[in-house]
Amino acid sequence: MRNNHLKLLRMFLDSSETLTASALATNMSVSDRSVKNYISEINCRQPGLINSSHRGYTIDKERAIRILASYINKLPQTADERVNYLLTTVLNKHQSEEKSDLYALSENLCVSYETIKKDLLAVRRKLRDFNLFLAVVNDHMVIEGQEQDKRRMFSSLLYAEFSTNILSLAEIGKVFPKYDIDTLVSLLMEACKSFNYFINEYALLSLVLDVIISIDRIKNNHAYTQLPVSEQHYYDEHEMMLARKVITDIEQTFEVVYNPLEAEALTVVLLGSLIRIDMDTLQLGNIQDLAGEACMALVEVLLKEMRRYEFIDGSNEQFLVRFTIHIKNLLVRLQHGHVTRNPLTEHIRTSCPLIFECAVAISEKIKQATGFLVDENEIAYIALHIGSILGNQLNEQNKVSCVLLVPQYHNHTNSLMAQLNEMFGQQLTIRAIVTSWSEYISLPQPDFLISTLQIPKSMVEWVLINPFLTDRDVSALQYKIERVKQKKKRQRLQDNLQKISDETLFFHNPAFSNENQAIEFMAQALNQQGYVDENFIQDVFQREHSYPTTFGSIAVPHSMKMDAIKTGLCVAISEKPFPWGDNMVNMALMFSINKAERAIFYDIFDNIIVLLLEPANLKKALECRSWKEFIVTITTSF
Repeated sequence: MRNNHLKLLRMFLDSSETLTASALATNMSVSDRSVKNYISEINCRQPGLINSSHRGYTIDKERAIRILASYINKLPQTADERVNYLLTTVLNKHQSEEKSDLYALSENLCVSYETIKKDLLAVRRKLRDFNLFLAVVNDHMVIEGQEQDKRRMFSSLLYAEFSTNILSLAEIGKVFPKYDIDTLVSLLMEACKSFNYFINEYALLSLVLDVIISIDRIKNNHAYTQLPVSEQHYYDEHEMMLARKVITDIEQTFEVVYNPLEAEALTVVLLGSLIRIDMDTLQLGNIQDLAGEACMALVEVLLKEMRRYEFIDGSNEQFLVRFTIHIKNLLVRLQHGHVTRNPLTEHIRTSCPLIFECAVAISEKIKQATGFLVDENEIAYIALHIGSILGNQLNEQNKVSCVLLVPQYHNHTNSLMAQLNEMFGQQLTIRAIVTSWSEYISLPQPDFLISTLQIPKSMVEWVLINPFLTDRDVSALQYKIERVKQKKKRQRLQDNLQKISDETLFFHNPAFSNENQAIEFMAQALNQQGYVDENFIQDVFQREHSYPTTFGSIAVPHSMKMDAIKTGLCVAISEKPFPWGDNMVNMALMFSINKAERAIFYDIFDNIIVLLLEPANLKKALECRSWKEFIVTITTSF
């Protein structure tokens, strides 16, 4: 409904009398004819809402209240929401339509003309991020710039709109009700099936959104007339047949025509989103034929970077093949300015910070080799690939050890061992089997003891089980394993924190105005205590410029190089938040990393960030006034 429609409804609700067209017209400063047109338009949308008689007009007040409430909830309520609305409205205009009128926009948004003018400052700032510009002539606004940049901005705006909901095909359908999303998905999936390709759920959502945006832009007469100059890509006949099939089906289904530039852009997006189903037939011996020499050379550089992280074994053949194909597709997307959105980005970053950090380092190597900046969504996909090979390695690292005490008169030891290995083999290493307590105490101490008989009271961790495992035994063992794991991790974290820092590197309420001051101060502190040399600070700034190191109200600045004199940690806690990039932070943790001691950094970095992202833990940590108090708080919260 237009603003005049809403104003008319409010007038009816404010009156208990029957209202005439003349009275309504006088209050609205319009003609009687205009009022009658408004009523006709409202009843067309909401049949029977306003009734007429010889005395005038009345309204169904209950319905009117519901309609007003639902419409007001849809109106942008904040400055940021209005800015996104303005951008979306202007971008959505058909080229033949009149340019957006600021007075009409202010009326639609139920705000003043002056408010809209103020919002245009933020509109211009947002546009600059996409190499776009705002022109306002005679109170009419238009966005100027390359069509590709307009689509990037449009996609970004839609993802901002989706941020309050989980991105889904249904949500895309709400934004683009004119288009049958289910038909488009069926069309894409059938083509993939016919040509032996696979697309995962997240890539499908991103692809559908990109295709719908292209259809909508073409229908609004905003088709590509030029594309940025990029490296020429040659696709094999199989790939081109798939692309032609999809484009033809889209043209016929949605009554749209893709010009050669649109077809080229869609081919890039399509083939950059799909995975060949015959991946298992690819091997290290033939992967170069598909990826090409340049891609293989880059992958070797990236694998070298991975080897710096000792917990990552990049030698797995299946991983190498899949990772190489991913990098090949990523390079195509980068060269054409296309990004595959990843709804798990923030979750991966905050729940697996070390893996994400490794992916950031890999993205920096890609930037150095190609000149392309890798988007955070693509960094998250790299992190997913790295995470796929960590399962077994991390399981081995986090296993706990035990000794099994089973008296000789039980003849079921082998069966018990088999059961334990089947149920707990990925969490538990059985170091030895003994038959008596005296035999047990002569062995090196494991993490805990599993016994089928009562043992003398002692400080040893142990679990009593039956010779034949019961459900209660299984629950008791699982509880004990988790408890021992947590105890070991807590002790290891405490030991490592004490190794790499002390009171001289703990600062409470330092006077920081921004991240630059914080980085300079903390780097100097590490330098004075002999942890780093004078080049360290530049490496920290370089890492900061690559990708933000903030996690909510915590900043974790560090260098991507592992060339510190020794691994260290400087902690700064500020009761008053200070700006760090786009965030406000209360705590900064600056790490220096020595290659020989990198395992200490990995352990602390991963655990302390996840721990401090819990609001209750962060609140306790911010109350610390000394290094000793900080260690106690961190380890007891773990």
